[in-house]
Amino acid sequence: MKKQLVEMFSHNLLKKLIALIVAFIMWVLVMADQDPAINGSYTVPLTISNAPYEMIAVCDEKVIKIETRAPRSYFVKYDANAFRVYANLDGLEEGNHKIMPQVVMPQGFELLGTFPEKVDVKLDPLIELQMPLELTISGSIDPNSAIKGISQSMEFVTVVGPKSFVEQTAKIYGNVNLTGNTSSFEMQIPMRAVDDKGNIIPNVRVVPSVVTVSIDIENGIKKKIVPVIPELTAPEGWELTKINVEPAQIEISGSESIVNSIVTIKTEPFAVQTGQRIFKGTLGLVVPEGVLTKFSEVTVSAEVIRKPVMRGE
Repeated sequence: MKKQLVEMFSHNLLKKLIALIVAFIMWVLVMADQDPAINGSYTVPLTISNAPYEMIAVCDEKVIKIETRAPRSYFVKYDANAFRVYANLDGLEEGNHKIMPQVVMPQGFELLGTFPEKVDVKLDPLIELQMPLELTISGSIDPNSAIKGISQSMEFVTVVGPKSFVEQTAKIYGNVNLTGNTSSFEMQIPMRAVDDKGNIIPNVRVVPSVVTVSIDIENGIKKKIVPVIPELTAPEGWELTKINVEPAQIEISGSESIVNSIVTIKTEPFAVQTGQRIFKGTLGLVVPEGVLTKFSEVTVSAEVIRKPVMRGE
C-alpha cells in the first residue's frame, strides 16, 4: 500500500509540479485583479518616546498623516488604530531637534511617506518656580454694600513646566466675579499663568490649580469721597511747588462711625532727594483700619525749587 502511494505521487512528478506552479500564478493574477494594490492615507496621533530624564518634549505636531500602499481589502480591514507613529528622542540633549517619525503598521502595508516628513521637537529641562498670586475683581455688588475684606487660602503658588515656558511667566492671577453676590461668600478661583502681555502661557501647570478665596461683604455701610494729601518733604533749602496727585480724590467706604471721622487720606511719607528738580513717583496710601478703597497707591508729581534767600539773613 505504501509503495503504491509513493508510485502514485512520483508518477509524472514534473508535470504535476508545473501544473501546481501554473495554478499558483493564475491564483495570484486573479487575486491581483480582484484585490488590486491602491494608495491610501491615515491620520495617526504622534507619540513622543524615550524623552531624557527630567526633560520635557515640546512638539506642536499632534498628528501625522501617513501615505501607504496595500491591497484594497486592507483599507477596509484596518483603520487608523492599527498604526503607530512615534518620535524617538533616545540619546538627544537639551535644545531643538528635527525628528523623522517612525511608523509601525500591519504586515502587507508599504509606507510611501509621512506628512510632515520631519517634526520639530524641543527638549527643555523641567523646572519649578514659586510666585505670588494676584487677584483681580470683576463685577459689582449692591450699591449699599461694600467689600469688608478679601482673604485667600495661600499667597504663593508654583509654576511647573519646560524652562523656556516657565521663564515667560510674568504673574499668576485669578479673577473673582462679584456679580450676583449680596452677602459674604467663598469660592474656588482657577489660577492662570500669563506673560507680560497678558497671554496665557501654554505647556505649564499652576500648582495648586485653584485657590480658595473668601469675600467678606458688609451691608448698610457708608461711602464718601475724600481728597488725597501727599506727604512729601524737600531737602533743607528747597521747597516743593506745583504738587499734583492722580487721582486727586478717592471713594472710601466703611461703617458710618469710621467714615464720618475721615476728612482726607494721606500718602506714605516720602523725602525728595537733594537736587531733584522734578519729582514723579507712585506712593502708597495710608488707609485707616476698617476703611476700604479701590486704590492702594496714587501717582504724585512736584517741582523742587530753592527757597528764596531773604535779605538780611
